[in-house]
Amino acid sequence: MPSLRDIVYGLYGAWRLAWLDRGGLVYFDRTPAGFWKSFFAAALIAPAYILLLLLDQSEVQVESGAVRIFIIQASAYVLGWAVYPVVTHQICQVIGREKAYIGFIVAFNWCQVIQVGVYLPAVLLGALGIVPEGMQAWLYVFVYAVVLAYEWFVVRVSLEVSPFAAAGFVALDLILGILITGIADGLGR
Repeated sequence: MPSLRDIVYGLYGAWRLAWLDRGGLVYFDRTPAGFWKSFFAAALIAPAYILLLLLDQSEVQVESGAVRIFIIQASAYVLGWAVYPVVTHQICQVIGREKAYIGFIVAFNWCQVIQVGVYLPAVLLGALGIVPEGMQAWLYVFVYAVVLAYEWFVVRVSLEVSPFAAAGFVALDLILGILITGIADGLGR
């Protein structure tokens, strides 16, 4: 369990990276212990994830029971936090970036909090009808593009890889997320 100091430093480092400041990396605990502590970001994001699921479920006809949906979506959430680090560990070994791997995952995990902090308000604005229906798709695309650009920057500076390699890591995250979400949604309907 991270201390309050660990959480504040992790979030501050993520915030600095959001402003394209490479110096944000110094705020992360890039040790094996810091690696495991950074997964606490999943607990910080969980309420937002639940809210997003509730908004999504309200728009879809669901035949499954609440317990089944909860188990499926909770499993998908855990998988979403576990699969990417496992897969990227293998890739980092292949491309000779294994020494940067721990710092990369620490930065990546804490930066997820910032990403959700940007994405959730856009979804809420759409769900509450504040953004006109015709503009919602544009808002979502814009916000998602900003989130992906931020992720690209985090990958690039934390792994010190080429722009194309960073884009590959982001694409991998996107593909894994789509697969996990698609399977969970299919099982939970």
